[in-house]
Amino acid sequence: MSMHAHLGSRRPSQRHSSSKILMAALALSCLLAPAMAQEIVTGGLLGPVKIDSTPGGNLLIVETGSGQHDGTVQLATTFGQRFLLVGGLPSVLMVEGLNGPAGVADAHRTLYVLIGEGDVRGDAPPGVAVPNPDGLSSAIFSSILAFEFYPVPDEIRTGFVLTEDDHRRLADGEIVEKTNDDGESVRAWLVADFRDLEPDAQFGIRQANPFDIDIAGGLTEQDLVELGLEDLGLSAAEFYARFDPASPVGQRLRERTSLIVADAGMNTISRVPATGGRIRMIWRMPPVPNPLFPTLGGPVAEAVPTSVHVVGDTALVGQLTGFPFVGGVAKVWTLDLVTGARAPYIEGLRSVTDVFTHGGATYVVQVSNDLLAGAPGSLLRFDDPSQPPQVVGPVLIGPTGITYSHADGGLFVTENFTGTVRRFQVD
Repeated sequence: MSMHAHLGSRRPSQRHSSSKILMAALALSCLLAPAMAQEIVTGGLLGPVKIDSTPGGNLLIVETGSGQHDGTVQLATTFGQRFLLVGGLPSVLMVEGLNGPAGVADAHRTLYVLIGEGDVRGDAPPGVAVPNPDGLSSAIFSSILAFEFYPVPDEIRTGFVLTEDDHRRLADGEIVEKTNDDGESVRAWLVADFRDLEPDAQFGIRQANPFDIDIAGGLTEQDLVELGLEDLGLSAAEFYARFDPASPVGQRLRERTSLIVADAGMNTISRVPATGGRIRMIWRMPPVPNPLFPTLGGPVAEAVPTSVHVVGDTALVGQLTGFPFVGGVAKVWTLDLVTGARAPYIEGLRSVTDVFTHGGATYVVQVSNDLLAGAPGSLLRFDDPSQPPQVVGPVLIGPTGITYSHADGGLFVTENFTGTVRRFQVD
């Protein structure tokens, strides 16, 4: 991330919109103190953001890249080997910093990759949108891409690189197919294209900034009966469906699947059918009262949802909150994906960038414990959301993503600015 983002700007489009607040917050974490010794699984990454795991227990890491359309999805083993799965993803240098691939959700043979903002930006005066003057643009910023691999991603060792022409073809609704020298192949298509900008009563213009993605939905017992698979069981049927999405049960599962997206710019949580179609907003998060007003900042701060973790019909939504980044204001929320009902789950947090559940505990990643003071970030464990947490990782440098691998019982955290992935043993 760039250090060009600064909180002192007087331009409303830079100081207050959610997307720019998030970029500024991440940029501030560049100033943090050196981390305590933790096991580094892999390093040398260019802006790793979110992370997921595969059925084989490997890691999927999205890299922002250097700003020259070199964003990637990497496959990493839990002992440090790393292989390119997809390269040539949109990556651009904006005024606020680098932006590109933001999240990845694993569906075995199919990966859903979330691309962040970067195509256009708001500028002064309010209500004016201009092409991004700070780097290359792409037709597939603010979108969800699907990549279907043969063989499955766990077995790919030579990845596939998209070209700018591929970006245009994807934006036009075409399926892009690529084959490598080993005879492995990938099919890619655009699942959803989010609105880049929308009018905003307060700021004149508001930018999209899709920042995290997860998968919801699954087969039902009735599906198995209709497909003649009632003896297989739901778990086995879903595993096979994700392995062979072209099969009848694979097609049925895709019809049942939704992609849940947290947009840190629009302050929304949205549902997108995996088969494509209408994007439905589940929750537009309201601004947060600013207890420091009028001493610092305005009367409210931006909500800035930065993470979504689906557990059944419920999503845990992590909230960073915007300038002035008041400690104790950030939260993790529960969101019922069917009814839209929501409630605070964990309160009193600071700058949340990801949340994950494992073994009955909830793990929360904070990009910083005090952004304005340049404090380090942390990894917290809550065995009871109403009780104080255990500090698992007290000094992390710009952490933004977390996942679990059953391969070795470890939690894995991306540190955006050190370009590393760290392991925390929990099993």
